[in-house]
Amino acid sequence: MEIGALIAALLFLAGAVGYVIGSRSSAQPSSAVDVGFLIDMSEHHDQAVRMALMEMAHGEDPTVRGFAQDVVVFQRSELGSMEVLLADHGTSRPDLDPDRPAMAWMSMSTPAGSMPGLATDEQLAQLEAARGAESDRLFLELMTAHHVGGVQMAQYAADHARDPKVRALADRMARYQSVEVREYAQRAARLGYSLPALDLPDVPAGDPSHGTEMDH
Repeated sequence: MEIGALIAALLFLAGAVGYVIGSRSSAQPSSAVDVGFLIDMSEHHDQAVRMALMEMAHGEDPTVRGFAQDVVVFQRSELGSMEVLLADHGTSRPDLDPDRPAMAWMSMSTPAGSMPGLATDEQLAQLEAARGAESDRLFLELMTAHHVGGVQMAQYAADHARDPKVRALADRMARYQSVEVREYAQRAARLGYSLPALDLPDVPAGDPSHGTEMDH
């Protein structure tokens, strides 16, 4: 009885593993948009997390530091999701290279280091050196521009990617970051300054299940 039960268990396990491997290795509907978006947005997110960690370390206003914490939490989670999706599409992220071609998937070919919304090396150095209220101001300004560029990328992928999982993830990104841009502007106004006007793409109405400024 014990041997029979063991054999049955092993057969069940083998079947389960085979099912999982088969599910993960089955071809996903794919296009240049799917793969290009996942690679480029992963690199885009890397910089957002980097800036957010600077603000968490050096900022003064608890609400702005809370915004930075949200960026770290949401975008690190999304980085994990994009890594899994890239594996589903049979590829992975290339080595970091600011000169590699990027954005061709949305007919905006540019070096990776010049993707929409990315802060320059000089701007990153300024944020790293800033302290207190100046860190808060620079973070809100740079992350607003970063998100506006990210929304452009995400909305295009939400509209044009073939893989429904990629479309859904891109749609959530566009909604989250659009909400955050508006939160940043509201907080900047409360702190006594305004952020540079940027053209935020229209994102279809919907509840992104995202916190508001009052949550921080």
